[in-house]
Amino acid sequence: MKRLMFDGCAGWLHEAAGKSGATGVVLCAAHMHEAMWTHRGMRHLADDLAAADVPVLRFDYYGTGDSAGDGGEPDFVPRAVQSMVTAAAQLRALTGVENVVLCGLRLGASLAVLASEAMIAGAGKPPAALVLMAPVVNGRAYLRELRALGAFYEPEDGAGLASTPQPPAAEVDGLEILSYRLSAEAMQEIGALRLDRRPGIPAPRILLLDDMSGSTSAVASLARHYQQAGARVDVVEFLDSRLMMKSPEVSAVPEASWRRIVEWLAPDSAVTFAVPRPAEKRDTAFEVDGVIEHSLWIDDGRQFGVLCVPMGQSPRAIVIFPNTGGSHHVGDGRAFVLLSRTLARRGFAALRLDVSTLGDSPGAAREMAVSRAYALHPRADVSAVVDWTRARGYARIVMAGVCSGAYLSLQAALANEHVTGVVMANALKYLWRDQDETACHASPQRLRDYLYAAGNLRNWQRLLRGEFPVKAIVNTLARAAHGAARKLAGGGHGQQPTASDDVEREYARGAMTKLSRRRVQLDLLYGVGDPGLALAGRCFGDDFSQLRDLPGISAHRCANLDHAMILRSSCDTFLAFLVQNLRRQLVPADAASAQAVAGAEPAASASPATAAR
Repeated sequence: MKRLMFDGCAGWLHEAAGKSGATGVVLCAAHMHEAMWTHRGMRHLADDLAAADVPVLRFDYYGTGDSAGDGGEPDFVPRAVQSMVTAAAQLRALTGVENVVLCGLRLGASLAVLASEAMIAGAGKPPAALVLMAPVVNGRAYLRELRALGAFYEPEDGAGLASTPQPPAAEVDGLEILSYRLSAEAMQEIGALRLDRRPGIPAPRILLLDDMSGSTSAVASLARHYQQAGARVDVVEFLDSRLMMKSPEVSAVPEASWRRIVEWLAPDSAVTFAVPRPAEKRDTAFEVDGVIEHSLWIDDGRQFGVLCVPMGQSPRAIVIFPNTGGSHHVGDGRAFVLLSRTLARRGFAALRLDVSTLGDSPGAAREMAVSRAYALHPRADVSAVVDWTRARGYARIVMAGVCSGAYLSLQAALANEHVTGVVMANALKYLWRDQDETACHASPQRLRDYLYAAGNLRNWQRLLRGEFPVKAIVNTLARAAHGAARKLAGGGHGQQPTASDDVEREYARGAMTKLSRRRVQLDLLYGVGDPGLALAGRCFGDDFSQLRDLPGISAHRCANLDHAMILRSSCDTFLAFLVQNLRRQLVPADAASAQAVAGAEPAASASPATAAR
């Protein structure tokens, strides 16, 4: 794997394991939350193809992932199409392949069709073939699915789902789904998409992966359309896409489908899912959005990170963002990208991290479970990164994490004396034990089925036709998600404390006391209805009274902080506390910098609703 950047797009080149053949692949990702859910699967598809001597270039569209831009740009569609054209040219130039195949997922597959048509019209050498995985055939139907999903997401009592659908907000400024934005202009262009009505064929050979097999399948209809136009079309089932189209902490690679793709593209290669070729551990630097970002290999190359620093000045402190659950280093809603660049523009460094088993690290696993986010390995990984950071001269090191990332941040501070600050949001655990492993697997299969149905936007079409018991499903999801989080946190308010609760309470109080004595500045944040408040109440008192006599330790209930921090207002709240934490560390040692930070502090709307100090 080699890091690269073109057209403001951050990407990866997966070189062939042996000698490159005549064919290479450009991977065209899904969009918005689907891109986050499927990152693990797409990264390993690139590895699998490279192992079969098919080089791959995968990249983030402008305004997404590690690429430049804030997200929600009005020219998203034409810019993404042009980036695919450029990516194909880049792949040819870097690897020498003659033939390029565009391989896209969901909206990325549909945009790949537009890119292929642009190449045929003269924008570049046309692709030799297309691989379209569950493509968006009807753009208007896709937008209806997005609206339906957005209508059901309304944070309520920390559960993250409303009990009844809400009317859609005005779309004059576009649409926001789980903090990912789609501009009004992009919505108009996507809404006009009808792949099955476009004339001609986008490539002579097309492989279609159908995740909704049956008489109502839009993909089957598209296959007939291309066949009648003269293309050679193969259609295979994509039912194991359900393994991938889930929240990242439980998503896995659809092995059967990836095997079919590799066999279709490289029929003469032995299909293997061996350990991928080691990444080229060469640090690279790119200017993006007014800051400098270094792609780094840390801890003897085991971990990947993006170090974001100010232009033209030395940062006075660094903030480290560990992974949240199974999400890769950009964070849910791309929060860590936006936060790190904002911090860099204010004079601080920020490192968004992939521990050794996640994201774009060389040894990233092909599947994930919640318990792995709390295991010994990621704790050791994060502590090693703190040592790496300190060795590069940073005297003030702040850990900033959400949910399981908050747990990793606390553990890093306890294990490593170089940590000087911690901002931890919505922690569900302070101590991980064997019984917590059991709690992670306690949810019934019915809940997992509902979660898949909610995660697969294609099923919203059936929901809108009344084929699913909407209110029952949503109520089940809300209760079960809230209950699962409370179970992981060890129960709810009003329950009698157990011996296990006593152990975690004493551990948590001891941890805070230890950090206070070390003069670590720690902010413990919870949304006002977050399920983790039950644990915090048992450990520190419902009003955080057990923390009031600990200098440097602050606890806050925040009006604008959803559990996964996927809403924009939650990012603003998190940033406000990061700035406050840094300011406390800069006083009085660096009064001038502290004053600069204070002047840049976010509006009071991000302040805590209640706090203890």
